[in-house]
Amino acid sequence: MGKNRTKSADLSDAAVVERAKSMANDWMFAVSLQNDRIVNPRPQDQPFHPFGIQGFNEADVHFWAIALQRLRQIATTVESAPQQWDPVRRAIETFDAKLPWLKRLRDVFEHLQDYAIDSNLRHTPTSRRELQVWSGGEDGLNWLGYDVDWREAHLAAKDLYASVKAAYDSLAAQAKQKDSHLQEGEPG
Repeated sequence: MGKNRTKSADLSDAAVVERAKSMANDWMFAVSLQNDRIVNPRPQDQPFHPFGIQGFNEADVHFWAIALQRLRQIATTVESAPQQWDPVRRAIETFDAKLPWLKRLRDVFEHLQDYAIDSNLRHTPTSRRELQVWSGGEDGLNWLGYDVDWREAHLAAKDLYASVKAAYDSLAAQAKQKDSHLQEGEPG
């Protein structure tokens, strides 16, 4: 999806998918951790809330969006395992459709220094005046023109992770079946 990236010739599809699953597991954990911090704010974070009006720390939203984007990036590595790619590709497309705001928020969060001064290096037309103007509640927020729903985003991440895990499980089952046939003396 995007750049023409080729994998090393000595890397099997199973190794690609196993690595993708392992890394997706890490990023799904990060998404869930940040989601929990947003949905269930910690009392010790209260002093950091400007004017005492928000129920979560804005930094957690930044880390959450970055974790969502990393999960998506890792899922794209399955493209290097062609027989496993199609279901994961469809899951990425569904994820993108459910989270149309993710790329813009991630770009702003990752390049905050450029947006804070309306730099010529910005990736979107977002102005510095929009950075700290948002509204929200316990279900989500409206920021940079997008309605961000915590629960919907977390479910989309779980579905994307499940597609990577299913690709891994499929290859593991195939390998087990092949090993079983070899043990029985049948050709693999």
